[in-house]
Amino acid sequence: MISVTVPMAEKDTPGTFHKKVSAERKGNVRNVLICGGFAKGYAVRMFSSVLLLLVCVAAAQDTAVVDKTLTTSAKSDLCTYTLVVHEFDASKCTSYKPEYTLADGADRQRPHDDAPSTYVSSAERRKSRRSRPSDADQPVDRPGTSGEDSPELGTMLKDVENKLLEEMVRNRALNSTLSRHEALLQEARNTLESYRSNFTSVFYQMMQVERKLHRQRRINRSLNKKLSNVILDVVEVNNVISKKLPASGAPTSGTSSGKQFAVESSSSIRACPGISNITKQHEDCAGVHSAGHHRSGVYYIKPLYASCPIPVWCDMESPDGGWLLLQRRKNGLESFNRGWEAYRSGFGDVAGEHWLGNDNMFLLTNQGRYQLRIDLWDFSGNRVYALYSNFKVDGERDQYRLHISGYSGSAQDSMHKHNQKKFSTPDQDNDDRKEASCAQEWEAGWWFDNCWFALLNGPYHNRSDVAWRGLAWNYWKREQLRASEMKIRPLARGRRP
Repeated sequence: MISVTVPMAEKDTPGTFHKKVSAERKGNVRNVLICGGFAKGYAVRMFSSVLLLLVCVAAAQDTAVVDKTLTTSAKSDLCTYTLVVHEFDASKCTSYKPEYTLADGADRQRPHDDAPSTYVSSAERRKSRRSRPSDADQPVDRPGTSGEDSPELGTMLKDVENKLLEEMVRNRALNSTLSRHEALLQEARNTLESYRSNFTSVFYQMMQVERKLHRQRRINRSLNKKLSNVILDVVEVNNVISKKLPASGAPTSGTSSGKQFAVESSSSIRACPGISNITKQHEDCAGVHSAGHHRSGVYYIKPLYASCPIPVWCDMESPDGGWLLLQRRKNGLESFNRGWEAYRSGFGDVAGEHWLGNDNMFLLTNQGRYQLRIDLWDFSGNRVYALYSNFKVDGERDQYRLHISGYSGSAQDSMHKHNQKKFSTPDQDNDDRKEASCAQEWEAGWWFDNCWFALLNGPYHNRSDVAWRGLAWNYWKREQLRASEMKIRPLARGRRP
């Protein structure tokens, strides 16, 4: 064990901090820290040689080194080196041959190479040592300590110190460079943090703008959709009606007396006979009733967006009068098992069983706000009604979608399940049933759901006890009904917004 104690020299800088280094290796040094500097490479090798020399010199002063700790010192311009030798490998010393080595707790004495080996116990060796005169009383010939070795040792120490000083200078320059780089790095971190704060603020503002733009786009899409619907409605109205110059010679209103009046569609009328610019025209049966006609019958009315009048049945006897019939079933003479074209244009006799036509319903219910009244009769002579304060039918572009709400009356509300449903016929399926067609199954055109709670256009049976009902209102009776009427009347004379 070799311990090197190096006191702090007066010329050392405040940055030095190492004062003592121990090397756990016999006769060699792993790392040596001298006067605050770290000796690497060649400095370690040179100082190791110096230490080895010093160890050998110190060991030569006393042959009994196995039981004694030796201490010696050496000075230079900057440092004082104190070496403490606990044990060493004598094979590294060329000027000294040990006489004693430690082996398994006993001392083996080797006086000469040609003499036999003898063993000396530790007790005998200590007794012999005590009996010898001290080192101070008699001179001892110590090899390797002659005056001629001291200059070489001092020179080696100075070379080591010079190289260590050079390393310290390099280390100080490197530390200074590292400090400057650390300062620049910290400045860059501060700048980056400032940029991050600015980016966060900008990102937050961009998110605010993005949300506002998203709301504005949603509003624009809604407005575009409404505008598109208005444009499409106008186009559809123009497709339905045919504007012709009116002729003269025919009245615009009148009553029927046993004469049949076929249902006419506004889209199929090619001429308007008997109509002049001064002829009084009514938009619906409420206008006819307001003009003083209080007798039920067939009247010619001209919807707001139509070019020519069409014949309709006006019911003047129901409460408030002026009800315009859209549908009537009473005897089963008219088949309602028809296709899309027939239901679009209408069919039947206006004075009897008929369907006024989906195009006509679209024109009538879109010229103002209308209410719907449904009258029902069973085979026992009972009569009920259902009144809906809001009724409207969309155009063909939307498959004549139904809008109905605001129930009152005595028949119970069976139409609420059909609200917002599209019109279906046996040749065009628009219902909510995926696996089959309700219109084909029930042989009718109607606003089917899956399939129905109210059905007024199905097959007519002249008795109530049938399995497959074609004229029914489930919330009143689950049986075949005898008759039905669907009629509309405006809620107010104002236009629909």
